[in-house]
Amino acid sequence: MSFTDKKREEIEKYIFRKIALNDRDFIEKTMDSFGISVTSVKRYLKKALEDGNLEKREDLACGYALAEQSFEECIAIGGAEQEDKIYDIFFRERLSVCGKAAQRIWQYVCAEIMNNALEHSRGTYMRLVLKRNVLYTTVMIADDGVGVFRTLTEYMAGHGWQEPDEEDALVELYKGKITCDASRHSGEGIFFSSKAVDTFAIWSGAKVYKCCGGEAHAVVENRLLAYASRMGNIGSLVMMTLENGTTRNLAEVFTMYADEEEGFVRTMIPVKEACVSGEPVARSQARRICNRLDEFREVILNFDGVEVMGQGFADEIFRVFAAAHPQILLFPVHMKKEVRRMVRHVGRGNLAENVRLEAIE
Repeated sequence: MSFTDKKREEIEKYIFRKIALNDRDFIEKTMDSFGISVTSVKRYLKKALEDGNLEKREDLACGYALAEQSFEECIAIGGAEQEDKIYDIFFRERLSVCGKAAQRIWQYVCAEIMNNALEHSRGTYMRLVLKRNVLYTTVMIADDGVGVFRTLTEYMAGHGWQEPDEEDALVELYKGKITCDASRHSGEGIFFSSKAVDTFAIWSGAKVYKCCGGEAHAVVENRLLAYASRMGNIGSLVMMTLENGTTRNLAEVFTMYADEEEGFVRTMIPVKEACVSGEPVARSQARRICNRLDEFREVILNFDGVEVMGQGFADEIFRVFAAAHPQILLFPVHMKKEVRRMVRHVGRGNLAENVRLEAIE
């Protein structure tokens, strides 16, 4: 069977993605997805090894890893450091092998995260790490400051929150529009950066903020914790991954959550990640999520990965909060049948008009 160059590229990328996720069944899945033989798959593997794009790894379940180039530098904090100049020196040329869309995204997210480290971390140094393989580039930016969740907790304690802890800060970070320096920042940097890249995670004080999909969750968290343990003396560590050939348009990312006239009006909260203590079952968990939602016009509640939702949690959001804030549209998405049934249950057959269940049915 003879494939076009485009088809062969699709097969190669599929194999690379599965290997990046350490999928032990990637050979069988490739055969099934493209209707090719095991001999053909092994031919692709042989070529990738010869090209230097793969390396054999007996310690991994799939037996392979994407071969990486790695670059690292440490920058002192405390002088007149500027994130755009640091980007030009450390990142720009090393990211030039990526497509134009990826380069635009990297310039934005690196500048946002470096600015946070330079202006808010209260640290003495910032460590930059870039790891690049045939499919993805990963950027890590770490500092030795007090940590992003502690910084936000201190701010929240002085601005109306009652005895906030780092879990409260984590949930507020998912919503966006929170900053410890409102006079100079909008509180949008981390929110939009996390939506612009493929995977985004922050480690600070043993808490993890992560924005990634499906199978990537466990892989991202494991890599993040591994790097955090190796680096040592970290206030915050941000890890971002983006496919080198992404077609994602940075302007479209902003358009998804911002209105041209009203600004940042739409937020998305991953319910499973926002309920740090476990499944969403308690009213207190729901109230933590509902706090400050009146700053938005639309709220997307992503229930991906949620197996069970308690009656109290559902009632607090979809009846109590919805009734008290009819001007705010609530869009629950990616709900399993049992979870959606609980939303209908608390609505008692008469859900508030601003709860848009039909968006997922």
